[in-house]
Amino acid sequence: MLCEYLKENYEPGEPIFSSDIVIPSLTEENLRYHLKRLTDDGILYRFEAGIYYFPKTDIFGEKLALTADTVAFHKYIRRRGKRIGYYSGYTLANRMGLSTQVPHTEEITSNYAPAQVRELSIKNRRYILRRPLVEVTDENVAVLQFLDCLKDLEKCAEEEPEVCGRILTGYAKEHDITKIMVDRFLANYPLKIYKAIYETGVQCDG
Repeated sequence: MLCEYLKENYEPGEPIFSSDIVIPSLTEENLRYHLKRLTDDGILYRFEAGIYYFPKTDIFGEKLALTADTVAFHKYIRRRGKRIGYYSGYTLANRMGLSTQVPHTEEITSNYAPAQVRELSIKNRRYILRRPLVEVTDENVAVLQFLDCLKDLEKCAEEEPEVCGRILTGYAKEHDITKIMVDRFLANYPLKIYKAIYETGVQCDG
């Protein structure tokens, strides 16, 4: 029963968090027992305590191990298809083209962050987790990333302010970010964000 449930709800290579599994007929103790049996039988693989997966296979039929970055993404950014976070800080600046610096430690802002700021490890891969200033949803994630880039501009960006402004203006157009959408969340951000908006000349008229 558990195996069928997991196969119906999870793709190969997708982390399965035991805390997310809710089957009314299974107690927590029974769930642990069945997860162990599936793992012992080689059907399910264990990444670490409480995290399992059906392995993907490559073109040669070799089973691929789950990576820490995949676990972090599914645990803190998109959980069971629902947006709960996004890459931020130096990681976001690099992905947006505001900086060429590739950070050694991935930075993530997530509704599931255990503290205001917390550094943690997943299989020896380090991450910095932050709580968002506004709860992250599918609807507002693009705007929050946009505002985060402006908030952290002085710290994380390598490009000149005008270049950052052009990049962020392009991002705003791509994601249909309007001034009304930005104004809805501006009050949650520190005052220095207004300085960044002025210096970059960023536009979000969408």
